[in-house]
Amino acid sequence: MSVTASRFPRRRSLRIALAATAVPTALATAAGILSPVSAQAEELSSQLFGQTAAPDAPGEPPVRTPVKTTYPDVGGLPQGVEVDHVDWISNRFIKVFIKSQVMPEQLMQVDILLARDWQSHPERTFPEVWALDGLRARDDENGWTIETNIAQQFADRNVNVILPVGGQSSFYSDWQRPDNGKNYKWESFLMKELIPVLDHGFRSNRTRSVVGISMGGTAAVNLAERNPGIFRFVGSFSGYLDTTSRGMPEAIKVAQQDAGGYNADAMWGPAYSQDWIDHDPKLGIEALGDSVVYVSSGSGRDDYGRPGSAATGPANLAGMSLEVLSRMTSQTFVNAAKKTNVNVITQFRPSGVHSWDYWQYEIGQAWPAMADAMGLSQEDRGSDCVVGGDIAKQDLSIVGSCTTNEFPMARGVAQEFRNGTAYWSPETGAHALYGTINGLYASMGAATSWLGFPTTTELGTPNGKGRYVHFENGSIYWTPQTGAFAVPKDVMEAWGREKYENGAFGFPNGNAYDLRGTTVFPFEGGAFIRTKDNGVQWMRGEIMKRWLADDGAVGALGAPKGPEKLIPGGAFQEFEHGNIYWTGKLGARVIRYGQIFDAWGTHNWERGEYGWPVEDMKEIPAGGLEMRFEHGIIREVNGKIEEEKH
Repeated sequence: MSVTASRFPRRRSLRIALAATAVPTALATAAGILSPVSAQAEELSSQLFGQTAAPDAPGEPPVRTPVKTTYPDVGGLPQGVEVDHVDWISNRFIKVFIKSQVMPEQLMQVDILLARDWQSHPERTFPEVWALDGLRARDDENGWTIETNIAQQFADRNVNVILPVGGQSSFYSDWQRPDNGKNYKWESFLMKELIPVLDHGFRSNRTRSVVGISMGGTAAVNLAERNPGIFRFVGSFSGYLDTTSRGMPEAIKVAQQDAGGYNADAMWGPAYSQDWIDHDPKLGIEALGDSVVYVSSGSGRDDYGRPGSAATGPANLAGMSLEVLSRMTSQTFVNAAKKTNVNVITQFRPSGVHSWDYWQYEIGQAWPAMADAMGLSQEDRGSDCVVGGDIAKQDLSIVGSCTTNEFPMARGVAQEFRNGTAYWSPETGAHALYGTINGLYASMGAATSWLGFPTTTELGTPNGKGRYVHFENGSIYWTPQTGAFAVPKDVMEAWGREKYENGAFGFPNGNAYDLRGTTVFPFEGGAFIRTKDNGVQWMRGEIMKRWLADDGAVGALGAPKGPEKLIPGGAFQEFEHGNIYWTGKLGARVIRYGQIFDAWGTHNWERGEYGWPVEDMKEIPAGGLEMRFEHGIIREVNGKIEEEKH
């Protein structure tokens, strides 16, 4: 069992069974199946799980409620569903945040590893492989990208890998009632909301596979059975494929209590009730007649250190016993399948425990059957590429091996690699990009965007806090704290006059946006404002906050004409139609040009007898304008100035 190094750092969990535990050790002990060797797993399965009737209905086999399904309407998204935003982690790894109608309490996160030819063939649609997490699923990232090299495995394959994030203890199902602060409606989200999002906005060709580990293996089979026709391939890796035989509801209940403090009764109701029956994979097999079904499990025997082992460390007792339980329930499922016309590809291995090491290996073993089921061409199953020309002369060690040949882009070419992209044009030469900077660049259209081609590879900033790449018409800067943002050349020049990231403005920290005829470029210490007539000006502090506010007082000022100016006691900044004055005591106040401003000026502005403005200039009922100062009021009424000194 050979494995390759992951492009993502493997964060090994210290939790029992590597964050995918489905049944705690104490329960396995009670079932009497702690032995790490299960050569008799099928016999044990028959003994312990041969009885399939619920205890309160002996002799009457349970029957699942018939389910009919139709493919979701993808003419548009369902009401209440929309993509809130997409974060590009790299050119091939994105995080999609979705507003859900069925789970509106929070944004739903779905990570996607994009298909090999996503960038090179923007007109193409692609099949999908859904990879479901285990019982202890985290809320920030799917276990497949945390614990395995799935990104490397699929880097040269033309499928989108769909990775739902979250759902601890959920079994990816619709729960009967809220529990532990969650109102789980996972099946409705995945089937009725996520599928239209993927079809409508992420170039799906509607050909899908679903696989899962542990809890996710159970869920993968259940989703396919309860929604027939959606998935062409269904894979359970160490799943629990019998949920109603004696002892299994109790086992799941203990597991969910251990993984987050959830109550199984809130999920499917009382043990052995109809909803449990409707979520028992072994009772819905006939709905899988149009799918290729793949079931794998180890024996519970630790083979760490033996030739061919996928294990990266010795197993613990929980991992061994849990895999025995998975093996027995998977065997029960396979036995039930033999009574139908559904053929199951079975991989019951002579060793292996409940661990991500083995599941990483297993998804690789399942790939040929998965690709066959989805009808992938040989070309789409892997890469046959070469690197030549100026691109081959670059140091490509950080981006790895190629996954595509060169393809035309704008005035040059690009080529995809496992961990990045190389770009070349006659004017700029060849440069390899990677990581989040390359992700942002790709999301903008890469060399077809206003940035043009890169003129450098990724470099470190002189202060050691960030990274950057220069392009023909601007740059992209990144830090761990701010993320990556593009800066056009004219803003770069203005930023440079303020000492770049070493000056008061720090790094860019937001996307540019239009405001009242200008473009605002946010930075850590302020903003740069591109105006039509006055070039690029900078703003900061309370004056900037006041001008960015959406109200009539600042809206009448127009664009800044120059930078902020420091004066004794405060500062001011000039705009097309007025100024903003600031002191630490009185804040930022707006005064427009005109007779009031001129009259104040005759009294030596803020240094004179009226002092600083204490309010924004405002209209008065008598018809006219009024400006209040520290020591008086100046009004303009019917074109005449009235002064009131205090």
